[in-house]
Amino acid sequence: MEDVQVHERVVNILIKQIFNRQFKPGDKLPSERQLAKDMGVDRVSLRIGLKHLEMMNVLSIRQGDGIYVRDFLKGASIDFLRILFLQLENTDEKLLIDPYIIDELWEFWIAFYPEILKMSAKRYTPRDFKTAMEILDEQLANLHDKTHLIELELKSQELVADIAHNIIVILLSNTCRPLRKKMTEIVLCSMKDEDIKNHINMVQQMMRTFMTSTTEGSNTIIEQYRNVLRSYHHTLRKTLFKEAENSAKNQI
Repeated sequence: MEDVQVHERVVNILIKQIFNRQFKPGDKLPSERQLAKDMGVDRVSLRIGLKHLEMMNVLSIRQGDGIYVRDFLKGASIDFLRILFLQLENTDEKLLIDPYIIDELWEFWIAFYPEILKMSAKRYTPRDFKTAMEILDEQLANLHDKTHLIELELKSQELVADIAHNIIVILLSNTCRPLRKKMTEIVLCSMKDEDIKNHINMVQQMMRTFMTSTTEGSNTIIEQYRNVLRSYHHTLRKTLFKEAENSAKNQI
């Protein structure tokens, strides 16, 4: 178990360094001996971690030559971001998250989540409706507790994925959880309580439509919800890039 923890630490350290461009595509990493010394790990655990990153298409290990950084944007999977954001979720350490990444995550979510809602709307049962409304009612009762609200929102999203009864959707939802948490945190923390309340009321109405309307009616309200997500994205984009601009000015 200790070996697993150590090699995961190797993976975590290098993913952060590669994401933050301390190591750029094409860069040759220091020798195994130096890396092990810098990270305070044994050579066996280091090699396991390096091999894991090679399998993720983040590193290229060339026998007799060295270890080179690959362009994660061209070869890595979403697991790369999952590990990165999971570190952010599990530690107090702050990562230098590029605002463009958050922006693109939201573009993905606007395209992805409403389609999952459409799949789920066809399968909603009275029991599912009851569970969904209980989560939403709990959200309304905890408007001032952003931490609890975030967890409830994630729970609501995961219920939708489960109801879809599609293994790819469920596994992708699980993989994306740290990313979803970060996106949800940014949006909810930027909204006033009254705006959050209005959003929850709108979702409640959408759930009622799933139980009482036709597929066409459900799809119509889901597309309206997609437009609401787009409006949040617009607000978020202004906030993100204003912060990035201010940060750049402070560094001058």
